[in-house]
Amino acid sequence: MKWPLLLAGLLGLSLLQTSAFPAFEVIGVAPNVLLVVVVCWAVVRGQTEAMILVPFAGICIGLLSFQGMAESVAAFLPIVVVTALRSGLQPRGEYAWALLVIVVATVFHFAAIAVSIEVEGSAIDWIAAVTDVLLPSVLINLVVAAVVYWLIRLPSPRPAARAT
Repeated sequence: MKWPLLLAGLLGLSLLQTSAFPAFEVIGVAPNVLLVVVVCWAVVRGQTEAMILVPFAGICIGLLSFQGMAESVAAFLPIVVVTALRSGLQPRGEYAWALLVIVVATVFHFAAIAVSIEVEGSAIDWIAAVTDVLLPSVLINLVVAAVVYWLIRLPSPRPAARAT
């Protein structure tokens, strides 16, 4: 019963991301709540759930937004890669790791969309795009993550304490 609810919730969040959230711009950009939720979920719940939810989020946003399907899935896939690095790196703080993954995912998401726009033939002023879109997006996503992470963390089981 868990998976149908998760996928339906992700589809609903994708609908909100494409319809309602763009109306809530702060410092010129709207938060990418879908990206933040997927990253926090992947960090808290692990790579197994991320392998299903992250591509599904890319497909949902690709179907519902101006982005193409390939760009959307490609923009979300680094989340799986970065969360997979967690087991090898063994970071001390899960919250700090979540924030780092959000920064990396936001940068990759911006790059995937900007490159796809450039490939389609539209010129992009990269310096203006970085200062006016990427940096504010990172800041807004980190602010949203401060709330979303703890909402996802509350019902999730804590990992067993490591023996030192």
